[in-house]
Amino acid sequence: MQQPYQFQNQYQQQPPQQPQFPPPPPPTQQQPQQQQQQQRTRHGVITMMSSNSATDDEEEEEPLSDELSKLIGKRSSISSARKSSPATVASSASSRIPSDNDENAIIDPSFEALYEGKTGMDMFEMPEFKTKRPLKTPKEMEDKTRGGDGGSGSGSGSSSDAYIDYMAEYDDENDLHIPNRMGASTVAWGDVDQGFKAGKKLKKKEIRAGKYLAGDLQVAYDKLMEAGILLMDTSESYGLKSRTKSLSAEQILSQCMDTNTDTQPIIASAMSSPLQSLKQGTGVRFGQGGILKAIEGSAERLGSSAIDLYQVPTRMFYPGAPGLVVDALSSAMDSGSINNVGISTMSKSSMRRFNKKLSKRGGYQLTSNSFEFNLVNRKAWKSGLIAACKQEGIIPIARNPLGDGLASGVWTATNPTGGEVSKEQPFDFKTLEKYTTLHDVLANVQKTVKERLDKQNRELTDRRNRFNAPEINTDISTSQIAINYVVAKGCVPVPTIKNPKDADEIIGCLGWGLTDSEVKLLDNAADMSDKGQIV
Repeated sequence: MQQPYQFQNQYQQQPPQQPQFPPPPPPTQQQPQQQQQQQRTRHGVITMMSSNSATDDEEEEEPLSDELSKLIGKRSSISSARKSSPATVASSASSRIPSDNDENAIIDPSFEALYEGKTGMDMFEMPEFKTKRPLKTPKEMEDKTRGGDGGSGSGSGSSSDAYIDYMAEYDDENDLHIPNRMGASTVAWGDVDQGFKAGKKLKKKEIRAGKYLAGDLQVAYDKLMEAGILLMDTSESYGLKSRTKSLSAEQILSQCMDTNTDTQPIIASAMSSPLQSLKQGTGVRFGQGGILKAIEGSAERLGSSAIDLYQVPTRMFYPGAPGLVVDALSSAMDSGSINNVGISTMSKSSMRRFNKKLSKRGGYQLTSNSFEFNLVNRKAWKSGLIAACKQEGIIPIARNPLGDGLASGVWTATNPTGGEVSKEQPFDFKTLEKYTTLHDVLANVQKTVKERLDKQNRELTDRRNRFNAPEINTDISTSQIAINYVVAKGCVPVPTIKNPKDADEIIGCLGWGLTDSEVKLLDNAADMSDKGQIV
């Protein structure tokens, strides 16, 4: 606490005609309270004291001494004179800032340098203050949001992530943990044949026709990141026709990551086969250099120094494969260009051989195998491929989990246009009629799941409110049933997204799952539909 009369030293620097004040009286036991009272009285403000506040209201204040009364009066007159005198104001300001003539002043060299050559406090002459926090360089920003040297292959996202991982306790196949065991495919991004349009606006007619813009994809991406669906599946061949406009799938995904730096996604890109690359006009590929060049091109378009998961196709004619492909991928792993190796549509035996070669060459393990799997295409389950992936510690990634709408009940025999008159019928009536039993069971399971989740939400309302936990979606759709069926079979579904509505559909799958009996009902219905049996 400030001692009484401490401001006397300030007045000793004033002109000699100002009176000197007597030294303070010796301290007593009551002096701390007197000092607090004097401090409040001098400033003319009544404040709450930090201590002894209760006793001050009860105890009677002691009369002030004559010397103190004189001091208070003199202090008030001096304060009034200083307020009214501009010269005194300038003098006061100079007393607060150390002067060159003050031998006792302690001057901070950095403080002195700030005011060197300054003649006043004009806004244009204010010193340029500097913060100790360094500015982020592009490389540092990439390390934070893209992985880089920060180990993006962990799949855990950045430290600022605030999503819920409902599958955090899942027994992962390997070190790559995919939050919520769900992802999204960018197969339609930049593809004009699937409705993509370059630009910023759509006409009403185009909206009704299902057109979408890069801005729609950004909103959908933001929704997925916020919900904790981080796996983004892409390829160098997706949206290839729009690459010259910087609107291929990889380039749009890069723009989305640059715009939203709050959450770190898990990027899974794929290489085109040499024949496909030749047909698409992207050049001839051969040797290890062709594969490494493809990896470098994808990383450049994605704006990242490392790709979390790089997948190579199985059905491709590549001289020297599979040994040469394994060597190239191992070299990329050694250099840090990719963090994990994946394959596409590889059989059980080929997958095991490839995994052994990869382990022998560089000590690495195959991370994933992606293939098509849904309720109308269950070959991967019946052949034992999914079980083999589990045995080998390989993540099974399911492409097209909705079966182009046939596995989700969007198109049915009673609804061949998906409820929109303007749309064409993608499947003939014979095909739709074949899957009538599956579509009927899908609708029944949808109703059952909805009732079950409604009941659970009501029972958990108090607990959810207490912990501020989000509610589980109960507005279940047949598409969400189809996606969670794939999850129940042990796969990671990557449905295609084109707009925010598609993203909401995937997000609605989080926090709940199908029971064993519900999965069995769907399996039985799919078996009957495969045989053409209609109930």
